[in-house]
Amino acid sequence: MLKQFLSLATVMTAIFAALPASGELILPGRCHMGICWDQKFLGKALIDQSANGKLYEVELAFRSWPMESEPPNTFETPDTSYVFCSTDRPAYIFESDGTYFAHLLNPGGDWYGYNVSDYPVYWATCHNFVGPNFFSEEMTNRAIQLGYSLDLPSDQIELTNVRDIMN
Repeated sequence: MLKQFLSLATVMTAIFAALPASGELILPGRCHMGICWDQKFLGKALIDQSANGKLYEVELAFRSWPMESEPPNTFETPDTSYVFCSTDRPAYIFESDGTYFAHLLNPGGDWYGYNVSDYPVYWATCHNFVGPNFFSEEMTNRAIQLGYSLDLPSDQIELTNVRDIMN
């Protein structure tokens, strides 16, 4: 019982640490090759569900800045993305030039440079968890407790329709 309370306290501390004074939820970002970026989580809405999982529409706003400077106070215009919360086929889905792409994720397992920024959105959407470290032993254990296999495929696939991920 004490262990569960301490885990909950750790999660709540991480969530509140990610909230600026205004109450906005800023997801942990990353820096690479001189540029840093993060995203503001504006909200989620359940749009479909099946025995395989729940599909959410997610509103996110992005910002970037040079590594040696402070982040700007403003974000770009919000975009709609999608998250499929599933222990069998977890995915972050986005549209580019009229085509939907799904990044298949492996919570608690391997990750790659192309999908590392998808994990904060996935964990916030599906498990109300906000970092900071999504790739620690603690998160691997949490993923196992939630029913994720650690050998799910990490891949990018094209979808005709966002709901195709549910099949």
